[in-house]
Amino acid sequence: MGREMAEVFKALGDLNRMKIIKILASNPDESICVTELAEMLGITQSATSQHIKTLKNVGILAPRRIENRTYYAIDSDVFRDYQVQINDMFKKAFVRCTYNGDCRNCPQKGKC
Repeated sequence: MGREMAEVFKALGDLNRMKIIKILASNPDESICVTELAEMLGITQSATSQHIKTLKNVGILAPRRIENRTYYAIDSDVFRDYQVQINDMFKKAFVRCTYNGDCRNCPQKGKC
């Protein structure tokens, strides 16, 4: 979970990327292109494209090409998987580790 989730948190750690997710999640039956997202966010298409690239790299966005435009939507399966991992992380955060966080000595090898 470590490195992959660190990348997800880094991708989610930007206000414009969070806005992109909110916009797309609010329109689950629609895909939206970069131009439309840029207008909604009030930023350049270039900046929007960079944010989309970051979200695509962690699998949150699914591209769909129609003619010469690419439209984006949330990849619900990937997003749900991240939700499960985040929920599991928070659940484990409230369980006392008898090995003081030293997973090398833990018989469950960090799965507790």
